[in-house]
Amino acid sequence: MSLQAPLISLGMPVYNGSAFLQETLDHLLAQSFSNFELIISDNASTDATSEICISYANRDPRIHYSRLDTNQGAVYNFNRLISLTRGKYFKWAAADDVCLPNYLEATLERIESDPEVIWAHSQFGKVDSTGRVLSSTDAVAEGLAHSSEDNLPRPFYNSPRRHLRFEGVLLGSTWCADIFGLIRKSVLDQCRLMPGCYGAEKVLLGELALRGKYQEVPETLFYQRIHSAAAGGLTSRKQQEAVMTASRNRRRILSTRLQLLSGHARSIWNVPMTVGDRARCLIALFKYVTQFSKWPNLLWSELFHRPIRRTHSERRMTSKSRNSGLQQREFRKR
Repeated sequence: MSLQAPLISLGMPVYNGSAFLQETLDHLLAQSFSNFELIISDNASTDATSEICISYANRDPRIHYSRLDTNQGAVYNFNRLISLTRGKYFKWAAADDVCLPNYLEATLERIESDPEVIWAHSQFGKVDSTGRVLSSTDAVAEGLAHSSEDNLPRPFYNSPRRHLRFEGVLLGSTWCADIFGLIRKSVLDQCRLMPGCYGAEKVLLGELALRGKYQEVPETLFYQRIHSAAAGGLTSRKQQEAVMTASRNRRRILSTRLQLLSGHARSIWNVPMTVGDRARCLIALFKYVTQFSKWPNLLWSELFHRPIRRTHSERRMTSKSRNSGLQQREFRKR
């Protein structure tokens, strides 16, 4: 590595990501803002991931490739990257998602325009395995800036009151793609690492919300890839735990839901704040726990060790997405 640290560090956790890896790397290397490093942490892939990464690293000195000898699980691989990077700002980069050429430039401008903003993202959409953009009616970008809860203050994600930002993460509707935004590394270093369970990224989002404001670039510069091998498509608790922790047989002391709840509670105590603010954050956590309409689904998940059952509207959305036409444009042309 060069002695001078880059302004931005990109951390890419990958496991058997060869299907979309080259396309993703090409988009990252084509960014209009070029003062970045890309650290790739390979979680003992068994496909062509290693060969692809080494080939790109040999061609571009900004890329540094590190391979684990054994699969340590997705959460460990995500957390590991924080300590491997050197930039003032940090961004996780999934091996199958796409950043348009001005993503880094736009988010960097947004985060540097306000010292109270600690992480920034753009509006985002979704693409399928062929790279076609799903229409806005079939793939709504549900991020921190687009809460579906009518009782939440807007824009809660940019509120000066930390408990409102925290409540927005807990109660708002989000796909957690906001975790792939640009984050101040100095703040991220103060946060607790993500817990080893499915959905761990939302715990980190909650702590980030407690520590500062979030900003969104009002332009779609980021696309999540929807495909059969994506983590969001895991169909059982056993699969989820295997991917997150690389352990298929270990019995957990805490269930996934209790781990998430414990993670949020620890975040409240990990962030310096006044007694009044802490009390208001605990009230927000109480609201999160007492969403009684969600309890039957949660009990179903815990008792039968299966994913949470989707609502009728969610099933309808999925069915519609599969059967509807796709927009006749591709992000490759942008």
